Amino acid sequence: MRPTRLAALALLIVALSCRDAVGPRLDFEEAYVRWRAQHPDTYAFTLQRSCFCLSADPLYVLVLNDKVASVTDLQTGTEVDVRAGETVEDLFGFIKSAIDHHAARIDVEYDPSKGFPTSIKYDGSAQIVDDEIFYRVFDLHAADVSTQ
Repeated sequence: MRPTRLAALALLIVALSCRDAVGPRLDFEEAYVRWRAQHPDTYAFTLQRSCFCLSADPLYVLVLNDKVASVTDLQTGTEVDVRAGETVEDLFGFIKSAIDHHAARIDVEYDPSKGFPTSIKYDGSAQIVDDEIFYRVFDLHAADVSTQ
């Protein structure tokens, strides 16, 4: 193969590998701008996490002043430790870390108007078993804190 063709092939491979990293990062940045433009700090949502680490029951997460204030297991109706919950900022941090550390898989869908992640599929390493995590976020709404 001639040196110019070899160089062109190398550039194409580099460009294609960068495109995979740029797409998720650009989507992330655009969604994060939409999310932050709303100045959210008090809200509630349902979070469902599937992994080999915790219960997969849907959780009702109440966030007050950017901190998880309470978490309720919607299957049992019982309040659980706040560390079982996440804020939307936490989820964005998780996504950014996965992108920055070149996770084997990080597929994210974002709410088109509010920007928060609605679905996250993560696999840190193709060689590690049981490190996969799937998040679903739905029913995000302003929290009524007058009764809190």
